[in-house]
Amino acid sequence: MPFLLALIAFAAAAYFWMNRARNAAHIAGDVADMAQTAMGAARRFGFRRRANVHPVDSIEDEKLAIGGLSTAFLELSGMPTTEEKRALEVGLQSSLDLSLKDAEEMVILGHWFVNECGGPQPAVTRLAKKVNKMAGAEGLSKSMDVIKRIVEAGGSELSPAQSDALAEIKSIFRLR
Repeated sequence: MPFLLALIAFAAAAYFWMNRARNAAHIAGDVADMAQTAMGAARRFGFRRRANVHPVDSIEDEKLAIGGLSTAFLELSGMPTTEEKRALEVGLQSSLDLSLKDAEEMVILGHWFVNECGGPQPAVTRLAKKVNKMAGAEGLSKSMDVIKRIVEAGGSELSPAQSDALAEIKSIFRLR
């Protein structure tokens, strides 16, 4: 009888560890797929990282710059709500004529740009300059459409950092 209990315990332990190893393999595959999706999205939007050049300076599509600026503005509020994230995606979708999948991927790239800039505040400055250089007033209009949706989804309350960012954007585009 003890031999039978030991055999059952051994089989249960082997089953447990086998499932655990299989789940780890699935998780590793999911992480690899996410990285591949982000890289694929960057390629689809025409983004190519150049050596010894900041990623924001490598942007050649104004839509990427606008998406990055909008994402940086959202991140200035601290921890964004689900409604704000959704408003960002819908705003990008409507302002830039993107599919929902492309808008979601653009948000992922926007987060990456923010991280590469060292946070949302420096990202707002750098990306606003890039939008101004690439698209001028039209880029500002599209960016402000997305930002307006984010603010409305957040209850029309701007954080102090977001207010400062709007002033910064205003000075970059030399608005009065």
